[in-house]
Amino acid sequence: MNRILSTVVGASCAALLYVAPANARQSLDLGVNHVGLSIGNSQRWTGLRINFRDHDVRRVDGLNVTIWKPGDNPEFVMNGIAAGIWPAAGTLNGLGIGIGGVTAQYAINGFALSPIGAVSQGSINGIAIAGLGAVAQQDVAGLLVAGLGAVTQGGIRGVMLAGLGAVAQRDMVGINIAGLGTVSQGSMIGINAAGLGLVAEHDMIGINLGGMAAVAEGDMRWINIGGLATVANGNVEGLSIGGLAVVGTGYVRGISIGGLGVVGTGGYDGIAIGGTAVGTGEAPLRGIALSLGKVDSGRAAGLLIGGYRVRAERIDGVSASAVMLRSHGFGGLGIAPYNEVRGVQRGITIGIFNRADELHGVQIGLLNYAGNNGTLRWLPLINAHF
Repeated sequence: MNRILSTVVGASCAALLYVAPANARQSLDLGVNHVGLSIGNSQRWTGLRINFRDHDVRRVDGLNVTIWKPGDNPEFVMNGIAAGIWPAAGTLNGLGIGIGGVTAQYAINGFALSPIGAVSQGSINGIAIAGLGAVAQQDVAGLLVAGLGAVTQGGIRGVMLAGLGAVAQRDMVGINIAGLGTVSQGSMIGINAAGLGLVAEHDMIGINLGGMAAVAEGDMRWINIGGLATVANGNVEGLSIGGLAVVGTGYVRGISIGGLGVVGTGGYDGIAIGGTAVGTGEAPLRGIALSLGKVDSGRAAGLLIGGYRVRAERIDGVSASAVMLRSHGFGGLGIAPYNEVRGVQRGITIGIFNRADELHGVQIGLLNYAGNNGTLRWLPLINAHF
């Protein structure tokens, strides 16, 4: 018995260590109908297969152990467990564990684990974890984790985590987090975070956190936070916070807080708090706007408080400033040292000097001017016209 065992072991080692030509198919098969134990470069096998270097393999079902980096195996379908220094297949269905890497030409379906890299020239459906890089040249559905970079040239639906960068050339849907940058050439939908920058070339929807900036070429919705800036080349909706600024080239809607300013060039609805400015250009502003500097808008309605100025084409609601209010139409209550209405005022202004071209209300101040009040256009303390 010992002699037989020694013979089998010796023959197995010889077959395993034999370096055959690239197209060799030599193997020592211990089984029936390609089932059992195979040592060498068998083309099809079910059970346990051990080989030095795979080349031109067709199919293995079971456990495949390879020692060295494989040759060309585009049609190799691996079902089960592939282990070694660099296990590779055309399609890997199951578990791949490689010291130097795990690769697939068409797809990884299952679990790939390596301290170096997990790479599919096609898709990844399942889990790929790599110490350095996890890469798919097509779509990913599942979990992609890498110590340095997690990259897909398609999109991802699932979770992508990377120590440095997480990148997708199409949509990111799910949880996407990177130590430095998270970048999508499509949309980001879900929970997206990056230590430095968060960038989407289309929409950004969900909980979006960028250590320095969160930037979307499309719309931003829900919770958007950038350490320095939150910027959308479209609309911004939800809770948006920028250490310096919140900017939307479309409308901004919800609660927006910018250390320096909040800007919605397409208009604003909600609560805007800007350190030095809240502005919408010629677009309307509706809701609450608070700034230590200025509040500027086309047509403003709601509660407007500006440190040194509130200015709008028309103001309706309650407005206050430490220096001036200026509009071409006014309705409501305005409080500032200097209130100027270059048009029709309907309501009450309180200040040191109040001016209205046409007054239909009350002015209270040291000096008041109402252009439609005849000989009583200039009055101290109070002026009124109804």
